[in-house]
Amino acid sequence: MNFVFREMRQNDKEKMRAFYAGLGEESTAFFNVNHGNENRTMDFFSSPRPNHRYFVAEIGNEIAGHLFLWDTDTAVPWLGIAVRDDFQGQGVGTRMLRSLFSLLKSEGYGGLLLRTAQANTAAQGLYEKCGFQRLGTHPSGEYLYLKRFGRKEETA
Repeated sequence: MNFVFREMRQNDKEKMRAFYAGLGEESTAFFNVNHGNENRTMDFFSSPRPNHRYFVAEIGNEIAGHLFLWDTDTAVPWLGIAVRDDFQGQGVGTRMLRSLFSLLKSEGYGGLLLRTAQANTAAQGLYEKCGFQRLGTHPSGEYLYLKRFGRKEETA
Protein backbone atom coordinates (compact mmCIF):
# COMPACT_ATOMS: atom_id res chain seq x y z
CA MET A 1 0.00 0.00 0.00
CA ASN A 2 1.61 3.28 -1.19
CA PHE A 3 0.97 5.58 1.78
CA VAL A 4 1.80 9.29 1.63
CA PHE A 5 1.16 11.57 4.61
CA ARG A 6 1.25 15.25 3.73
CA GLU A 7 -0.31 18.63 4.34
CA MET A 8 -3.49 19.24 2.38
CA ARG A 9 -3.06 21.38 -0.74
CA GLN A 10 -5.32 23.74 -2.66
CA ASN A 11 -5.68 21.23 -5.50
CA ASP A 12 -7.13 18.59 -3.11
CA LYS A 13 -10.64 20.05 -3.12
CA GLU A 14 -12.32 17.36 -5.25
CA LYS A 15 -10.42 14.59 -3.46
CA MET A 16 -11.68 15.94 -0.15
CA ARG A 17 -15.25 16.00 -1.42
CA ALA A 18 -14.80 12.34 -2.40
CA PHE A 19 -13.31 11.60 1.02
CA TYR A 20 -16.33 12.99 2.87
CA ALA A 21 -18.71 11.25 0.44
CA GLY A 22 -16.89 8.00 1.28
CA LEU A 23 -17.61 8.23 5.00
CA GLY A 24 -20.31 5.78 5.99
CA GLU A 25 -23.14 6.37 8.40
CA GLU A 26 -21.22 5.52 11.56
CA SER A 27 -18.12 7.49 10.55
CA THR A 28 -20.29 10.47 9.69
CA ALA A 29 -22.11 10.21 13.02
CA PHE A 30 -18.81 10.26 14.93
CA PHE A 31 -16.71 12.62 12.80
CA ASN A 32 -18.94 14.79 10.66
CA VAL A 33 -22.05 15.65 12.66
CA ASN A 34 -24.17 18.13 10.69
CA HIS A 35 -21.30 18.40 8.18
CA GLY A 36 -19.31 20.43 10.72
CA ASN A 37 -15.86 18.97 10.03
CA GLU A 38 -16.53 18.83 6.31
CA ASN A 39 -17.47 22.54 6.28
CA ARG A 40 -14.41 23.41 8.36
CA THR A 41 -12.20 21.48 5.94
CA MET A 42 -13.78 22.94 2.81
CA ASP A 43 -13.23 26.44 4.23
CA PHE A 44 -9.52 25.76 3.69
CA PHE A 45 -10.03 26.11 -0.06
CA SER A 46 -11.69 29.54 0.05
CA SER A 47 -10.92 31.21 3.37
CA PRO A 48 -8.39 29.31 5.47
CA ARG A 49 -8.84 29.60 9.21
CA PRO A 50 -5.93 30.93 11.22
CA ASN A 51 -4.36 28.48 13.65
CA HIS A 52 -5.60 25.45 11.67
CA ARG A 53 -3.59 22.86 9.75
CA TYR A 54 -4.95 20.07 7.54
CA PHE A 55 -3.29 16.80 6.57
CA VAL A 56 -4.20 13.84 4.39
CA ALA A 57 -3.14 10.24 3.96
CA GLU A 58 -3.09 9.54 0.26
CA ILE A 59 -3.13 6.00 -1.06
CA GLY A 60 -2.81 5.83 -4.81
CA ASN A 61 -4.77 8.83 -6.01
CA GLU A 62 -7.33 8.78 -3.18
CA ILE A 63 -7.55 10.44 0.22
CA ALA A 64 -7.84 7.51 2.63
CA GLY A 65 -7.50 9.52 5.81
CA HIS A 66 -7.76 13.08 6.96
CA LEU A 67 -6.76 14.92 10.08
CA PHE A 68 -6.72 18.49 11.15
CA LEU A 69 -5.37 20.53 14.00
CA TRP A 70 -6.76 23.70 15.49
CA ASP A 71 -5.35 26.05 18.11
CA THR A 72 -1.97 25.46 16.47
CA ASP A 73 -0.62 28.56 18.19
CA THR A 74 -0.64 26.64 21.50
CA ALA A 75 1.77 24.00 22.78
CA VAL A 76 -1.00 21.36 22.71
CA PRO A 77 -3.37 21.78 19.76
CA TRP A 78 -6.66 19.91 19.23
CA LEU A 79 -6.83 16.99 16.80
CA GLY A 80 -9.60 15.70 14.55
CA ILE A 81 -9.00 12.49 12.59
CA ALA A 82 -10.99 10.17 10.31
CA VAL A 83 -10.28 7.28 7.97
CA ARG A 84 -12.60 6.60 5.06
CA ASP A 85 -14.64 3.46 5.66
CA ASP A 86 -13.10 1.39 2.87
CA PHE A 87 -9.61 1.96 4.33
CA GLN A 88 -10.45 1.28 7.99
CA GLY A 89 -8.74 -1.65 9.69
CA GLN A 90 -5.65 -1.37 7.47
CA GLY A 91 -3.41 0.65 9.78
CA VAL A 92 -4.05 4.00 8.09
CA GLY A 93 -5.04 5.76 11.32
CA THR A 94 -1.99 4.44 13.18
CA ARG A 95 0.36 5.48 10.38
CA MET A 96 -1.23 8.93 10.18
CA LEU A 97 -0.84 9.48 13.92
CA ARG A 98 2.77 8.26 13.97
CA SER A 99 3.62 10.59 11.09
CA LEU A 100 1.89 13.50 12.81
CA PHE A 101 3.61 12.79 16.15
CA SER A 102 7.01 12.84 14.49
CA LEU A 103 6.27 16.11 12.70
CA LEU A 104 4.81 17.88 15.73
CA LYS A 105 7.60 16.75 18.04
CA SER A 106 10.16 18.12 15.56
CA GLU A 107 8.25 21.43 15.57
CA GLY A 108 8.37 21.65 19.38
CA TYR A 109 4.76 20.87 20.26
CA GLY A 110 4.10 19.35 23.68
CA GLY A 111 1.24 17.04 22.74
CA LEU A 112 -2.28 16.78 21.37
CA LEU A 113 -5.82 16.91 22.73
CA LEU A 114 -8.90 15.27 21.26
CA ARG A 115 -12.48 14.40 22.08
CA THR A 116 -14.31 11.31 20.94
CA ALA A 117 -17.79 9.91 21.37
CA GLN A 118 -18.15 7.43 24.21
CA ALA A 119 -19.65 4.95 21.73
CA ASN A 120 -16.66 5.23 19.37
CA THR A 121 -14.77 2.31 20.91
CA ALA A 122 -12.72 1.56 17.77
CA ALA A 123 -11.25 5.07 17.81
CA GLN A 124 -10.60 4.87 21.55
CA GLY A 125 -8.61 1.68 20.96
CA LEU A 126 -6.53 3.45 18.30
CA TYR A 127 -5.86 6.46 20.51
CA GLU A 128 -4.87 4.35 23.50
CA LYS A 129 -2.64 2.13 21.33
CA CYS A 130 -0.89 5.30 20.12
CA GLY A 131 -0.25 6.60 23.63
CA PHE A 132 -3.20 8.89 24.30
CA GLN A 133 -4.47 8.88 27.87
CA ARG A 134 -8.13 9.33 28.70
CA LEU A 135 -8.40 12.29 31.05
CA GLY A 136 -12.11 12.06 31.73
CA THR A 137 -15.28 13.35 30.17
CA HIS A 138 -15.44 16.67 28.34
CA PRO A 139 -18.44 18.96 29.09
CA SER A 140 -19.82 17.86 25.67
CA GLY A 141 -20.21 14.33 27.05
CA GLU A 142 -17.38 12.99 24.90
CA TYR A 143 -14.22 11.42 26.30
CA LEU A 144 -11.23 13.75 26.49
CA TYR A 145 -7.81 12.37 25.52
CA LEU A 146 -4.29 13.75 25.79
CA LYS A 147 -1.10 12.62 24.06
CA ARG A 148 2.06 14.08 25.59
CA PHE A 149 5.33 14.26 23.71
CA GLY A 150 8.08 13.45 26.17
CA ARG A 151 11.74 14.05 25.45
CA LYS A 152 12.64 10.35 25.59
CA GLU A 153 9.35 8.98 24.26
CA GLU A 154 9.07 6.85 21.16
CA THR A 155 6.51 7.94 18.54
CA ALA A 156 3.94 5.27 19.47
